[in-house]
Amino acid sequence: MNRFEKENQHLFIALASILNTKGADIDMESDFDHWREHQEIKYTNVPYIGSGYYNGLEGFYFRARRDFFGISLEELKNSFPITIDGYKFKCVSTSEFEVDDDRTWFESVGFIITRNGVNVLK
Repeated sequence: MNRFEKENQHLFIALASILNTKGADIDMESDFDHWREHQEIKYTNVPYIGSGYYNGLEGFYFRARRDFFGISLEELKNSFPITIDGYKFKCVSTSEFEVDDDRTWFESVGFIITRNGVNVLK
């Protein structure tokens, strides 16, 4: 994890929680330390946080736990902007499930985070 994500993990947990209460199924980090053979994989409350660039802006993305979020990308996009502790989360990208030869990409939602109108990653 990069510095901002690590220092502000609570923001990403809160954002994922808000989106999940709206019906999304955000991919969460798994806890393999406690996983044993023939037991269910345990997921944490920390979302998988990807990084990306959106029209020259550095940001992040969440992906769906499975192929799809469970709600439409339009509904997910319309959930933004979201403000948490003075940070504004703005949706800048959505991506549908894709298959390319032997690879698949689950749905994702890209967002930037600003504070006082400035991207936190500048």
